[in-house]
Amino acid sequence: MNYPVGKGKESRRPLFRGRKGNTLQVSDSHGHQSTTELVPLEDDLTKEDGNFAFGYCTSCDWTGRARRSRDKARQEAREHRAACAGQGKVMLGATDHR
Repeated sequence: MNYPVGKGKESRRPLFRGRKGNTLQVSDSHGHQSTTELVPLEDDLTKEDGNFAFGYCTSCDWTGRARRSRDKARQEAREHRAACAGQGKVMLGATDHR
């Protein structure tokens, strides 16, 4: 059976072409190349759900206990970050400025 080319998950991933400093060159699945600047994400250590806050780690998907005290949730997240190897998921965000 023949499958259409370009329909798989692999074909939708960006291809990294190069990096110089904070400038990253990528191309999409259609071969269109673009250049972007890498910027640090906000250093927010907590998320909120209703009246509760909880610490979280974007690197390893750790989530702390739900707390009413945002300061305690932040402190737990800081303690986790110090112990986290940081070798979990890498998250990329993209903003289109057309």
